[in-house]
Amino acid sequence: MLTVPENFPPAYITFLEGQDEGFAETVLMVMKQSVAEGKYGILVSDQAVDRQAELSQEVPFGEVVEGVR
Repeated sequence: MLTVPENFPPAYITFLEGQDEGFAETVLMVMKQSVAEGKYGILVSDQAVDRQAELSQEVPFGEVVEGVR
């Protein structure tokens, strides 16, 4: 079960709730980095084989955007 820090933006928590546990654990690491820096949001990209999450200058802090990179 994931332990989500209390200081996470609401959009991060909502996103994590809709994911399977394996992917949520991966995204959680990126989200912790985002919160620590307080600058960028999260871009979740769908690749042909799997999904990836990364910090993105194009996404405002506290938001999660899904798309294809």
